[in-house]
Amino acid sequence: MELTILVDNNTISGSCYGGESGLSCYLRCDGKKILLDTGRTDMFMKNARRLGIDLLDVDSIVISHGHYDHTWGLQPLVQEYIEASYEKRPWKKAKLITHPDSFLPKEAGGKNIGMILGEAQLQQTFDIKKTKEPVWLTKHLVFLGEIERGNDFEAQKPLGRTLRNGVWEDDYLLDDSGIVYTSDKGLVVITACAHAGVCNTVEYAKKVCKENRIHAVIGGFHLLRDKPNVFDATAAYLKDCAPEFVYPCHCVSLNGKLWLAHSLPVKEIGVGQKLVFM
Repeated sequence: MELTILVDNNTISGSCYGGESGLSCYLRCDGKKILLDTGRTDMFMKNARRLGIDLLDVDSIVISHGHYDHTWGLQPLVQEYIEASYEKRPWKKAKLITHPDSFLPKEAGGKNIGMILGEAQLQQTFDIKKTKEPVWLTKHLVFLGEIERGNDFEAQKPLGRTLRNGVWEDDYLLDDSGIVYTSDKGLVVITACAHAGVCNTVEYAKKVCKENRIHAVIGGFHLLRDKPNVFDATAAYLKDCAPEFVYPCHCVSLNGKLWLAHSLPVKEIGVGQKLVFM
């Protein structure tokens, strides 16, 4: 499995790729091509072109959850697909996979933080599959669906509100999900934003894949302004999993990365970087 970072908050020194507060990854596995999230602008598309990646040729688009910094890039991507059809350029109708709640309106502090394009608009370009259950994208790659939340230190507070059945309610981001690769050395857990909690995500990945070995954890861990007890509990859990690699990115503060690095094999990651797992 190959994973390339198309957009992240961090860019690697000496590279020529653009970054933004958002996340997008491109995965190749078992002959399939998967796009995970689209960031907040067309920056992921610009970086993909520089990397020689054709986003009109992906088999699946996975949306980890319905927040703006992971979905607003869908708008320029849909435009690219439409223009390709006008110009008779080759393109593939990808399957868009996400939790049903990703399409619900979301707000925080009176600001729209949800998707711009709705399900009906996206349906014109992609085959949409809404699911709370895990979906195997390839023989070795699985979308986790709705992640079980079992510990007492993650996902304890809502982030804004979501509109469900005409009523605004606290949003605990039940739509938050991730992708897991089952390697020969254990699981590679990819957490796009980890509103469900990075530890909850890893634990659920073990359950879905029936595998307790953790080879690597990659992605946004949502460790921004957490209290020390959350940092401590997260580091302790991940240390017990004994991963060979930990790549915190996107929504992890510098303090969070330093805290994890005290006890874990934290590695730098940023836009344009490619990781290969066997």
